[in-house]
Order: sequence, then structure tokens, then C-alpha cells
Amino acid sequence: MPIILLLLLIAVGFVFLVKHIAVVTTIVAIIVGGISVIALVSTWLGTSYSLHKSGYHPRRAKQAYSQLQSDLEGIRTDLTDLRLQLDELTPSLRDIEYLKYARANKKQD
Repeated sequence: MPIILLLLLIAVGFVFLVKHIAVVTTIVAIIVGGISVIALVSTWLGTSYSLHKSGYHPRRAKQAYSQLQSDLEGIRTDLTDLRLQLDELTPSLRDIEYLKYARANKKQD
């Protein structure tokens, strides 16, 4: 009989121990979650405030970005045009270079 009471006491103690561990874990999780939320919100607000104070405005940034995109498109078309013109001139340039070296070889002879 005393062994059964001892085992029952150990089982009840184990149940209370598990219950308290679960409660402590839950409280720690709530505290850590609250601190994390406070840190993230503080960082977000601080960053937004400092960007606003430094003159950053999302609409202006989007406009500047779209202007850069259109400028890059213009540069890309200009480069394509230049490449086509260079391709047209390449045979002429080769002929001129050939003639230059041919004259130099003729003078040496």
C-alpha cells in the first residue's frame, strides 16, 4: 500500500511539474514575442521617420526610377543604332587599313 501511495505521489508530482513547465514556457514565449514585436515596430517607425526627415518620398523615388528606366531604354536604342552603323562601316574600315599597310609596304620596297 505505501508503494502505491508513493507511485501516486510521484505521478501527481510529475503532472504538476509538466503543468508548471508548460505554464513557464508559455509565459516566456509571450514575453519574447512581445519584445520581438516591440523591437520590430520600433525599428520600422525609426526607419520611416529618419527616411522622411532625410527627404525620401516613395512617389519621388518611383518617378526617379521610371525616369532612369526610360533613360536606359534610350541609351539601349542608341547603342543598337551605333552598333548597326559600325557594322555598316566595318568593311570600309578594313579596306582603308589594308590600303594604309599596302602603301607602307610599297614605300619600303
